Amino acid sequence: MKVQDKIKNLFQVDKIILMIFIILSAFGLVMIYSASSYFSLTSVGNSEYYLVRQLAFVLAGIIIAITIANYGEKFFFNERFLQITYGGLILLLLFVLTQTGIKGAKSWINLRLFNLQPSEFAKVILIWASAFYYHKFRESRNWKQLFMYPMGMMVLVSILVLIQPDFGTVMITVLMMWLLALTTGYSKKAIKYSGVVFVIGYLFTYLPISIIKYIPFIKSYQVGRFLSFHNPWDDTSGVGYQSIQGFLALARGGMSGTGLSSSIQKTGFLPEAHTDFILAIVGEELGFIVVWIVLVVLFFLIMYIFWKAEKCRSSFARYLCLGVGIFLLVQSGVNIGALLGLAPITGVPLPFLSYGGSSFIVSSIAIGMVLFALKYDQDYKENLLIKMRMGEFVLEEEIVGKEEQQNQDFTDQEIVNETFKEEEEEEDEHEEITGG
Repeated sequence: MKVQDKIKNLFQVDKIILMIFIILSAFGLVMIYSASSYFSLTSVGNSEYYLVRQLAFVLAGIIIAITIANYGEKFFFNERFLQITYGGLILLLLFVLTQTGIKGAKSWINLRLFNLQPSEFAKVILIWASAFYYHKFRESRNWKQLFMYPMGMMVLVSILVLIQPDFGTVMITVLMMWLLALTTGYSKKAIKYSGVVFVIGYLFTYLPISIIKYIPFIKSYQVGRFLSFHNPWDDTSGVGYQSIQGFLALARGGMSGTGLSSSIQKTGFLPEAHTDFILAIVGEELGFIVVWIVLVVLFFLIMYIFWKAEKCRSSFARYLCLGVGIFLLVQSGVNIGALLGLAPITGVPLPFLSYGGSSFIVSSIAIGMVLFALKYDQDYKENLLIKMRMGEFVLEEEIVGKEEQQNQDFTDQEIVNETFKEEEEEEDEHEEITGG
């Protein structure tokens, strides 16, 4: 096979998902450069510092996604490899607790080239584990057997991440795994009560600080950030400052924006302008119309993944797609909700747009998982069609065999009936002769 043909085969994946992934990543590069130029110039003396790093992450992410899409079958169905990968994740989550904290959380491992955040990789590993075990025990009527492995793995990860502490990642992980578990359709009652649990969880944010501060693993600064989204103007220079600056960025941009690279909020007013609050800079510089277009494209990608998941014949491929779609939906929703004052600020990046090596690589792995799932499901359908055709031939033979057996049984029964009839006639003749 020629090199060109090999390269062409590598890109035999779902073109819509791949193109949206590349478009959003490219747009993210532009906005990261615009949002981070002032900060990187004043902090490291190079306005292109974050652009260059994110470009490397994007190129690596595209390569990773294509590789997973084409070679995922070699490891996705290997339970031993899954267990080893999960064990490695647990070791990293334990090791990260020995590192120096950044902004009050021990969530990163300094690798010189970039800071590795193991808790981000937990999301895709748990999606993989869920798809594997839901597929493995799909015929099980025992809910403990069905949910034991995915939920047990999630609980252990959540405890270790809470110790860091990283409440935002835990919130996304738990919600993601809960919604994915509901897609199994095992319990209709669980689906009904999920809405009640969500409402109770949201009402929890209205509790007074005097009560919430006693909850384990939640520090005082997190309590303030967690509750300030209801009314950030209660503390304009403290926990509500970032939310207010995000509102001001959106308000200043209006419908058409102030122009690319002309943001004022990024010049030291809005913290984390190129990471968690990048959408605020998009709104300030390019306006509400572009923000709306970005959100339409992002949520079209998510809904398209859900749509493709429903068409999957393989349960493993379906759960893999559903898991990634739920992950992107929950993470995007929490990030956008934090900007709009509908959710607490928990440091959650916006997929494909926010700066961050670990975050982007994880999003790329997620896209690679979907591309693999759809490619695998296509092969699965073709193999299933072949088996069905062979099965029809076998079925016809079985039908003929059954008809022959029924005919033989009928013949045997006739012989038995005739034998009984002859015996009865002989008995009647004997009675007539003997008179008894």
